[in-house]
Amino acid sequence: MGKGKNKPFIRIVIAVVGLLFVLGIVLIWLKPKSPQTELKLAREAINSAQKAGAEEYAKPLYEEAKQLYDSAMSSWTAQNERFFPRRDYREVLSFVNLTIAKAIHAEQNSLQQIKNTNVIAKRGIEDLEGKILLYNRIYKQIPLSKTVSKAHNLGVMKLSEAKIAYDSERYNEAFVSYKEADGLLNSSNDKAEQILKEWFSDYPHWEKMGADAIRLSKSGHKIILVDKMAHQLFVYQNGKILRSFKAELGVNWMGDKRQKGDKATPEGMYRVIQKKEGSRTKFYKALLINYPNEEDKQRFDSEKKKGALPFRTHIGNLIEIHGLGGKGIDWTDGCIALNNKDMDVLFCLIDTGISVIIVGSLEPLSEICGKN
Repeated sequence: MGKGKNKPFIRIVIAVVGLLFVLGIVLIWLKPKSPQTELKLAREAINSAQKAGAEEYAKPLYEEAKQLYDSAMSSWTAQNERFFPRRDYREVLSFVNLTIAKAIHAEQNSLQQIKNTNVIAKRGIEDLEGKILLYNRIYKQIPLSKTVSKAHNLGVMKLSEAKIAYDSERYNEAFVSYKEADGLLNSSNDKAEQILKEWFSDYPHWEKMGADAIRLSKSGHKIILVDKMAHQLFVYQNGKILRSFKAELGVNWMGDKRQKGDKATPEGMYRVIQKKEGSRTKFYKALLINYPNEEDKQRFDSEKKKGALPFRTHIGNLIEIHGLGGKGIDWTDGCIALNNKDMDVLFCLIDTGISVIIVGSLEPLSEICGKN
């Protein structure tokens, strides 16, 4: 009898348990799917961008992608803390999609930037190497200020750093060093070019002096023609070069001699007035020229009257063509130095009274700069 009374209760329990089981199945089926796969794809997109150099070459876009991923993770964590039927991952998926899009954009921009930087750095380095060659061939030999020389030397160092970085495929670093080198080398070359152009404004006068000297030699007389820019001393006779010698000049050889102690080699038409050898000269052998001539004296007096030179300044003298050269640098106080072997030859060729014409250059600046 008791067992019969419990049957309804058992049925109710079984029904409730069944209902709860069905309800559990339904809730599990309705449980929102965690977007772990999507988050993994977002991480992979960021990693791909990083490998493509976006952290350096597309930094703003790369940082945005990382921030969006952090937002996706924060939202995912917040949703996971809620009771599972109430979880909503739509915001997470929105951040994930934005992350992937931004990371792809960063990667593409990085690759393009690397390509652009690569091309610019490569062409720039090649261009600056040409400017260094020009400097070494022409500008290095002219008297330049320490500021210009220092800028050039620093530019050479920066260019070397750019080349090393480029060869190591550190293109952004190469580009930065190239830009620094570009500023320094262009500045030093531009200043040197400006100095030369100002000096070469006298070229028409030099050209005429050179032509007059060669014409004078056609009468059979020997003449000495000095090209300061080329650092050459020529002996002409009958309109042709009889001999040529490498010459070293005053420390500040570029420009005409203006006063005593300026260490400049004069420009003008002179003549040999004395031959010295033995104890008469400390420079092995020497040919003394008549500097200052009347034109030099008039120019000096005019500059003093105008205030272009200090009142107590004196005009220079004792300009010679002498031996003890061959040092490979310009070192004299304004004289023209040959090595002793060449000085022996010149000393035998030349007599007193022979014309000595000293010009800045026998070639125009355009030809000098255009040579390979």
